[in-house]
Amino acid sequence: MFTGYLMFLIPALLGAQCILTLVLTKGEICPGQRGRVHKTLPIILAGWLLCVATQPLAVLPLLTLAFFTFKVKRGKTRDAGPIKILMASNMLAAISWLMLIPTMTLPQVGMSFMAIALFGSLLAHLLLTQARTRLQAFHRILPFVGFGSAIASILFMLWQLGRIDEATISGLTTSIVGALVLMLVALLVWAGHLLSSRTVNRWQLLGASALLVLSGSMQLAIF
Repeated sequence: MFTGYLMFLIPALLGAQCILTLVLTKGEICPGQRGRVHKTLPIILAGWLLCVATQPLAVLPLLTLAFFTFKVKRGKTRDAGPIKILMASNMLAAISWLMLIPTMTLPQVGMSFMAIALFGSLLAHLLLTQARTRLQAFHRILPFVGFGSAIASILFMLWQLGRIDEATISGLTTSIVGALVLMLVALLVWAGHLLSSRTVNRWQLLGASALLVLSGSMQLAIF
């Protein structure tokens, strides 16, 4: 049976995990920064644990990521860590998302796919900021990825609304408007450091994450 929140949660975890993998394996960061990024992985594990209750297949990325997280010596992720296990965890995370597709309509599939970029980028940005990395490019790139995926998400939302009768849409007006407004505000808060030329901080990103989660919960009423 399709469980709504997985439409956003699994893509968020998949997207964030892939971005953190890129940082850990390709990022030009010192061992101290790499260790701090590594310390954020248990948050991803907690997310996968939430998925397991309704998506048993999620136990596979959970276990493989847990093995990588607790096996590797922090600070040596790229040099001595079991990178193949991390890559396998990413692949299993992608399979967990793909297994949702048969339970979703085409607009839902599109919305969920965009969530990999939208929710995943915001979660990864929050974790990278928490880890105090000096990869400044991510502070600029990830919000733009979020804006692009949000625009595409709105198009898929309109597609879904086009499949619903007018009487039902009238009853969903509050959810529709609320979801769009919260998404817009979340994006503005997320990009606040770019708009004001200030340094990004975790409280800003926590606020944006909370707003985006609320928007997602309202979108579930539409889907």
